[in-house]
Amino acid sequence: MKTILVTGGSKGIGKSLVFQAASKDYKVIFTYNKSFKDAKKICNKLKDKCKALKIDLSKEKERNKIFSYLKKNKVKIDCLVNNAAYDVKRTKFDKLKLTEIKKVYEVNVFAIYDIIKKSIKFMKKKKTWNSIINMSSTAAKYGGKNFTHYAPTKAAIENLTIGLSRELVDKKIRVLSVSPGVISTKLQNIKNKNLINSIPQGRLGTADEVAKLILWLDTQDAEYVNGTNITISGGK
Repeated sequence: MKTILVTGGSKGIGKSLVFQAASKDYKVIFTYNKSFKDAKKICNKLKDKCKALKIDLSKEKERNKIFSYLKKNKVKIDCLVNNAAYDVKRTKFDKLKLTEIKKVYEVNVFAIYDIIKKSIKFMKKKKTWNSIINMSSTAAKYGGKNFTHYAPTKAAIENLTIGLSRELVDKKIRVLSVSPGVISTKLQNIKNKNLINSIPQGRLGTADEVAKLILWLDTQDAEYVNGTNITISGGK
C-alpha cells in the first residue's frame, strides 16, 4: 500500500484528493488547521485509511509535528502533495501590509521548502519513483488584479519545482507542479458569467478533475513526466 501526505486536505481540492487517494488504496495522511469538523468527518468515513494532523503550517514548530508523527509511527511516504495555501483576499497593492505579505509567503513558499526538505528523509527507498507534487495556480502566469501578494508565491513554487526535479532525480524522486485555473468548489462558488465565458471549454473545472490529475502524476504511466508544470484550466 502506498502512502500519500497531503497538506490542506480537509476542504476543496485537498478533500477530493484525500477521498480519491483512499479509493485507490493509498494510506492517506493529511493536515488541516481550523477545519476540525471537516477533518473528523473525512476520517470517520475513511477510518483506518486516513490520519488527520492539526497543523498551523505558518509555524515551523507546528510543521515539525508532521515528521514527529512519521518518525514515531515508522511511516515512509511515496508521494507528497503540497496543496495548502494561505487564504488571501484580493487587495490593492497600496493597501497591502508587509505583515500580511509575509504571512502569505510563510505558508505558500517557506513552508513548502521546509516540508519538502524534511519529507525527503521519509520517502521510501525503492526502484520505482517517489513523487512530490506542488500546487501552483494559473495566477503564477497571468498574475491577477489585486493579487500581487499571492500570484508571485505560485511563480516561485513553479521555479522551485524545476530546480528540485534536477537535484532529486538521483534519489528517485520526481518533482512536479499543477496549476488549476478557475475551479468550482464549496470554497469558491463562482457565478460570474463573464469569467465562465472566458474559458474556451465554457465551464469551470472541478476539484475531482484536479485530484485525478495529481494521482495520475504519481503513477508509473507518468514516470517520464518530471520537472514541469501541468495546467488544468479548460484551455484558458
